[in-house]
Amino acid sequence: MSTEARPRAGVGTKKTQIPGVVTRATSMFNNMTLNVAMFQSPTITLVAFLALITALTVAQGNLTTSKAKGLASLRNTRRDALWTAMEVLRSYVQQLADGMTADNAVSLIEAAGLLVVATGKRSKAILTATLTTTGGLVHLEANASLLEGTANRSRKAQFNWEWSGDGGKTWNGVASTPYARTDVTGLTPLSTYSFRVSVTIGKVTGAWSQAVSILVTH
Repeated sequence: MSTEARPRAGVGTKKTQIPGVVTRATSMFNNMTLNVAMFQSPTITLVAFLALITALTVAQGNLTTSKAKGLASLRNTRRDALWTAMEVLRSYVQQLADGMTADNAVSLIEAAGLLVVATGKRSKAILTATLTTTGGLVHLEANASLLEGTANRSRKAQFNWEWSGDGGKTWNGVASTPYARTDVTGLTPLSTYSFRVSVTIGKVTGAWSQAVSILVTH
């Protein structure tokens, strides 16, 4: 069965490139502050992250205006601390993205002020979840070809849907449909939901798909 390539979050600079480090870190801080509802539990607080950015900026400025002994070492220490924090936050964002569809993962990575690195060849996912302009509504679309299989494409299929608001501990049913798409309504804004699908062909119901998750922003 084909699998969907996973978008990866990157910083797009090297640790030795001080201006690039400061620029990327600042972008991460500004974007994550602007989209704070999407990043509710960062592994490093944004206040502490900003302090590390400021410390490196000051250290770099002092080094360019003075040749005093020890300034280069201090600048490198500040740089290493910020770089470590950037990697910790990048990993945090990646963990969130890994629980989403590819398209939503890309949006999340960009919302964090990070870069989306090459994902390789992509194939259509078994299930995608997409936000709509209607508040509390998520559109689900399944890959009928993968779920049904080549041998069953001429037979009548029924698609079954479930959603979870607690990370998959409990599941709630949605009315089955004869088509590989449906809408789930009444969801709470600023909450993350998981979704899955299965198909019934004749009297045989297949296994549930791997769950996909999405943050309902409005």
